Amino acid sequence: MFRAKIRLTALLLFSLSVVSGSAQKLWTLDECLQYAIANNLTLKQQDLAVKQAEIGLKEAQFRRYPNLNGSVNNSYNFGRSIDPLTNANVQRNSANWRFGLSSNLVLFNGFQIHNSVQQQRQLLYASRFDEEVAKNDIGMNIANAFLQVLFAKELVKINQEQMASTQLQLNRAQKYFEAGRVAESAVLEMKAQLANDNLSVVNAVNQELMARVTLFQLLELSPDSNDVQIPAIDTVPDAGVMSSGHLYSMYRGHAPELKAAQNRLEASNYGWKVAKGAYYPQLSLSGNVGTLFSDQALTPSYGSPVLYQQYYDGNGNPVFLNPIPNVTGTETTPFGQQWNNNFGQTVVLSLSVPIFNQYRTQAGVKRAEISYKNTVLSKEITDNNVQRNVAQAYNEYVAAKARYEASKANYEAQEASFQYAQKRLDEKLISEVEYRIFLNNRISARSNFVQAKYELMFRYKIIDFYKHGSVYSESN
Repeated sequence: MFRAKIRLTALLLFSLSVVSGSAQKLWTLDECLQYAIANNLTLKQQDLAVKQAEIGLKEAQFRRYPNLNGSVNNSYNFGRSIDPLTNANVQRNSANWRFGLSSNLVLFNGFQIHNSVQQQRQLLYASRFDEEVAKNDIGMNIANAFLQVLFAKELVKINQEQMASTQLQLNRAQKYFEAGRVAESAVLEMKAQLANDNLSVVNAVNQELMARVTLFQLLELSPDSNDVQIPAIDTVPDAGVMSSGHLYSMYRGHAPELKAAQNRLEASNYGWKVAKGAYYPQLSLSGNVGTLFSDQALTPSYGSPVLYQQYYDGNGNPVFLNPIPNVTGTETTPFGQQWNNNFGQTVVLSLSVPIFNQYRTQAGVKRAEISYKNTVLSKEITDNNVQRNVAQAYNEYVAAKARYEASKANYEAQEASFQYAQKRLDEKLISEVEYRIFLNNRISARSNFVQAKYELMFRYKIIDFYKHGSVYSESN
């Protein structure tokens, strides 16, 4: 009954892996990285930050050009008001419409526009490098999670093999017990060991599931319908670096975080210059054109016949007749006529000289100076962090390589000892208990070797990243 339960559990685990595997998409590491670049929400946010910086640069560049604004004002006056045509103080109701176009161009303002453009350009560069940093961080997390899945799958395989080996030992012990060659305690011991191995398999499967959950959560995909494709990994290539200083010198030439820090330093310097520009006079050219329509602009209407006024000389003799218009009434002057009659233009060249503005300019300059000094410190901190991270990565790679070599040698030695022990067990020269010790040592050595191999692969991936400045392949 007990053996049936163990076999059923193993069968269910195997069936589950077969069924789920048949419906799952298998992902390579490069496919995971490519998918993350295209779909990761954090990277999409960073892309929006780049677009915001592009808008900021374009806005600063367009400050070099004159603006143009149109205006239409409609006013109704009741009672006493100013006649817009005569500027007389009148007592009547009126309606007026004003139309205008105005433009202003800054000719000089202490190079504030130029420095502002340069500041926004540096901020755009920094934003783009920030996007590269975010890509590399996510890519490194995905690479680590991917390797953790591979390691977990290896552990499942190791524990399944151990369980299969224990099952063979149990079968052998059962036969010996039935033949009267061993005590029942040997059978019970193997059953207990098989139950323990079964638990190890279940734990390893759960660990593999959690590793897949971690990986595909980074990709924002369901782990139920996705899995990793196991690559053929025989050896881990050598990183080919001599020291942490050598690695740092290779990385700093294309380190996006260092470039972003440098761009922010230059942007802060230009921001300081923008603030200083407020000390200079500002010269600007402005102009406007406009016209007016009023319902109080009246045009007389004439009738016939035409009246004349007779003029006489000093002797009383008639000299000439002066025609007098026969005004029969008035009407509002037409819109087109008022547009032309009231059309006016103005051009203004103005110079503004700052003399005293309640300490605002000085405060702005001092704040910009402090911001610049803070950016200098931030750049130094970034540089120190990069040096420290590179040194740590190099040391961890060296340590991982040493562990890999040692665990490989230990595994090979334990494998040889196990093969020899298995022959001695077949020849009845050692007991099951002694054989179990060799088996456990082999399994432990293999597990340590697998763990060391994937750790070294990850450390190598980090070193390779520092060598080339990106965790992604050229095609990405």
